[in-house]
Amino acid sequence: MTSRTRRVRAAALAAVGAAWAGTVVAPASAAPQVDSTRAAVARIVGSAPLEGALRVVTTTTAPDGRPVVRTVRVDDRAQARRVVATRLQDPATVTVSMAQRVTALRSNDTLRGRQWALDRLQAETLWRRADGRATRSTPRAVVAVVDTGVDRTHPDLRGNVMRGVDVLTGGTVSRDPHGHGTHVAGIVAAVAGNRRGVAGLAPRAAVLPIRVLGADGRGSSDDVARGVLLAVDRKAQVVNLSLSAGTDDPALARAVAYAQRKGVLVVAGAGNSGCGVLFRPVQYPAAYPGVVGVGSVDADLRGSSFSSCGSWVDVVAPGRGIWSTVPRDDRLSCPDVYCALSGTSMSSPYVAAAAALAMSRRGLSAQRVAARLEETARDLGPRGKDQTFGAGLLDARRLVG
Repeated sequence: MTSRTRRVRAAALAAVGAAWAGTVVAPASAAPQVDSTRAAVARIVGSAPLEGALRVVTTTTAPDGRPVVRTVRVDDRAQARRVVATRLQDPATVTVSMAQRVTALRSNDTLRGRQWALDRLQAETLWRRADGRATRSTPRAVVAVVDTGVDRTHPDLRGNVMRGVDVLTGGTVSRDPHGHGTHVAGIVAAVAGNRRGVAGLAPRAAVLPIRVLGADGRGSSDDVARGVLLAVDRKAQVVNLSLSAGTDDPALARAVAYAQRKGVLVVAGAGNSGCGVLFRPVQYPAAYPGVVGVGSVDADLRGSSFSSCGSWVDVVAPGRGIWSTVPRDDRLSCPDVYCALSGTSMSSPYVAAAAALAMSRRGLSAQRVAARLEETARDLGPRGKDQTFGAGLLDARRLVG
């Protein structure tokens, strides 16, 4: 068992609880069965957010093994209890849960140097070996940005953004009403060498935009689960999740596990709750087994004050004062189509981009790339892996080899 599969005890317990709730074993008498079902219903509905819409999420499994996520919006907790109880009676049900609120991992902190991150990551040296383009022997690197959408018309992203999917409206993605997803996309694949703006770490890679968050940068875990599944369907090599929730949702956990079974690497921001001594809230999806959780460092390679600490931090990457692309009509208070933002939202796509380059250029599996991310990282802080820096700073050049 690797350190990654046993690192998050809370996630494992949540998964066990979800499995028990989703498959009620018939006891010897009717009364205990009723009691156990009531307890499961109370536990599931009790996990619902205190504010916002209530959404009951049911996961079943298609014949090919793909999770199927269905959502029912309910008016109140009494109705939620009735829906959950009905779903638990269905033999086809795998998990039942209440959708959790997720938010983009963004923090507007002081700007610190234009693209200092590319200097730290030795981008120009990396590009001599791989920049994401397709060759006769290697496919183009593809990173799914599951986020607020991506502005495909941005002058520094043209040609590098695929036609994506809008989970919220059912259409395609052509814009980003918030700006967060476009900023993430630029960190991955802004065009280099065009005498314009910024460059991404994989400037010839393709970004697959999957919109799951609204214009306010917020969303629901069931929509994120659907976004992950759509990214797998569309052959993304890496899924970047620059978002987090403080509560586990079994539907999202199963979607992530499905992506991993299909050979897709899932990378997520470790969270922006800081590194408190007494309280360190677990952050999902970074805490799910097999997900590469990414923390943030400043230009001086110190841990960023906002970056969450925990066993789910696998590696760190630049995350403070990161310049990238934004739409002209963004909601980030940026003065132009470029902006510096801070957060583990910004560190996660650096790792996603480097991982996609390694998978494309060397044909490495997602599991092998996840292991190499730790093996090749530059150790920071206490010797060995720790809860602030994980295995250390992303070394994209060594990772790609």
